[in-house]
Amino acid sequence: MLTHEGRPMAVARTFKPRRRRMSATRSAAFERLLPLYGLDVEGPPITSEEIFGRLAPVAVEIGCGAGEAAVASAIDQPEVDLIAADVHTPGIARLMVDIESVGLSNLRVIHGDALEFLNRLPTRSIDEIRIWFPDPWPKPKQRQRRIVTRAIVTRLVPCLVEGGRLRMATDIVDYAEQMLDVCSSHPELAGGVVDRPSDRPITRFERKGIDAGRVITDLEFVRQT
Repeated sequence: MLTHEGRPMAVARTFKPRRRRMSATRSAAFERLLPLYGLDVEGPPITSEEIFGRLAPVAVEIGCGAGEAAVASAIDQPEVDLIAADVHTPGIARLMVDIESVGLSNLRVIHGDALEFLNRLPTRSIDEIRIWFPDPWPKPKQRQRRIVTRAIVTRLVPCLVEGGRLRMATDIVDYAEQMLDVCSSHPELAGGVVDRPSDRPITRFERKGIDAGRVITDLEFVRQT
């Protein structure tokens, strides 16, 4: 795999592959809707204008689950084009059903690794990357599976425009500390912990954390150069 500059790109993933069974109805919806709303993980270079048919700010949500936050954001922010990625097939199927039922033209999906898809986009082409409540992988031996690591952030930053934002939220204290440490150490990022943004939808993962008495931490980092 090569970068846009032709350099070999180290392999790093935003997920651990999972397989889930779907009902016949969900499977049929997935097969029918993926050609309409899905973007191929691999392929030739592509621009957001080619994807959405317009020039607009672009956001990418990594690990969108069943897409409840993505759908809410696309409805509330019609001026923003959103690409939502996940490897969980039933969740992507449900998200595409919602896109069709609501009639959203500013939301598309990636069924697979977001990092591989981002290789298709020009550098400095994304205004915002969102990582809401990623899998915490709480056991010490699982920590390398977390999304927000130095290796992955190093790959994400070149995708952002100058002034572009990396936004994260978690209800796991040590993961918030990891996010802060990793992003604060990147030379092109500036930011830290912020108040809960009013435009971030509340998902079931956040409600679950609140019900369990966990503290929600939001972080935002901006690309400086």
